[in-house]
Amino acid sequence: MLEYRPGNSLLHRLNPLTKIVVAGAVIVCGFLLPDFRGPLVLLIAVLALAAVAGLLKRILLMAAAVLITLFIGVFVLQGLFHEGDGTALLSVGPVTLWLDGFQRALLIFFRIAIIVCAMLLFILSTHPKDLVIALNNRGVSPKLTYVLVASLQFTPQMQRRARAITEAQQARGLNVKGSWRRRIQALITIMVPLLVGALIGAETRALALEARGFSRQGPRTYLREVPDTTTDKVLRWAALVVLAGVIIWRVITWLN
Repeated sequence: MLEYRPGNSLLHRLNPLTKIVVAGAVIVCGFLLPDFRGPLVLLIAVLALAAVAGLLKRILLMAAAVLITLFIGVFVLQGLFHEGDGTALLSVGPVTLWLDGFQRALLIFFRIAIIVCAMLLFILSTHPKDLVIALNNRGVSPKLTYVLVASLQFTPQMQRRARAITEAQQARGLNVKGSWRRRIQALITIMVPLLVGALIGAETRALALEARGFSRQGPRTYLREVPDTTTDKVLRWAALVVLAGVIIWRVITWLN
């Protein structure tokens, strides 16, 4: 589910560095804004961009798995136990929902939601090879970019490998349903070849990279071209200017 999704939208065509800068600026601004309505507006903007890129449904499904449980926990801890100025939003018997605690819960939730949705949008709209080339063109070490891209691809690769192992085991008569003991036994049966296959795959990948001159020093050429257009430069500078403005505003507010 965390794999790149092809598309022809403006977001897909942007330089990966532009996406990193904009996503980072949005996340930092979300944490700097003191009221929950600020992060909410940023979250709506991120989801609108995801809708334009055709990734909204997938992002919502993936984010819901994390954010629903998070919202319940934050709502209970903040809304019911953080009194603030003592203003009650709702009272049901001995249980009181405090207004200040509820607003604080919304602020925390929207901030984390921005991180999750912005990172998902970046991963789903950015081809790993484009990210490597863009970083290498900026002078980043190929070893560092490989570690970054490998970490992004780790989950999809493990998902595919686990699915293949599960289907192979089921074809041989493995029962993955039933009691919890049987499920644990089936999980152990799947985990052993999964981990061994991951180790073998890592060694094979390392040998293949060295055979292609991965450690070679000097200039490199790429079959793919990742342009850095005027639009990319304008968006990066705009994101940095907005971020700087928010930081200055928060500093002035704090000093006053």
